[in-house]
Amino acid sequence: MKKILLIFCLLLCHFILAQNDTVIVSKPKIGVISVDKLNVVYRGIQNPISIAVPNAKSFTVSGLGVKEENGKYYIAPGQGNEMVVTLEIILQDDSKVIEEHVFRIKNLKKHIARINNKNCQNCIVLMKKEELKDAEISFYLEDFLYEFLNLKVTSFDLYIHKKKKFHIEGNKITEEVYKEILKLKKGKEIIIYNIEFKLLSELNIFIHPIGIIQIQISDF
Repeated sequence: MKKILLIFCLLLCHFILAQNDTVIVSKPKIGVISVDKLNVVYRGIQNPISIAVPNAKSFTVSGLGVKEENGKYYIAPGQGNEMVVTLEIILQDDSKVIEEHVFRIKNLKKHIARINNKNCQNCIVLMKKEELKDAEISFYLEDFLYEFLNLKVTSFDLYIHKKKKFHIEGNKITEEVYKEILKLKKGKEIIIYNIEFKLLSELNIFIHPIGIIQIQISDF
């Protein structure tokens, strides 16, 4: 009986070891395609990407919407919620590895002009007169995750309720205009419009005309 149990144990161990020898382990990807931490690309723009494959002899990149210009890579996604970028890698020993990297696709939302980082769509911004001294006009793209969008406001027009219009070069309310604002009473409105800007990055993005900023003078 003991011999039978011993033989059974030996057979069971052999069976377990044989099973373990056939386990397939997924290898980690050796190529890196970097867009941002969340692997998001935006529809309607050329998203710059960085590609690195350490210790590879060579690699090629392919995918619907993937472009190369002067040694730099971009993704211009089409329809759907996801896209795949494929890396075909030749290693130092001439073996080949093919990897698929998946990116989420998001639509661009509306872009908004801001004054001292305040504004929203179809609303009035309440501001004290003191807040308008050297107030800065900037640009905001809602739910946009990239940090490389470098856009600077270069000029804007400002209209003071029942007074006059001012054209301002730069992105801040000038001392001359602020002196006029100081004369306003509570509840009077200021409108900022015709906001011009320039893009200071390699991102190829179409930006619609920026809407107005509507401000009402308040005491609080």
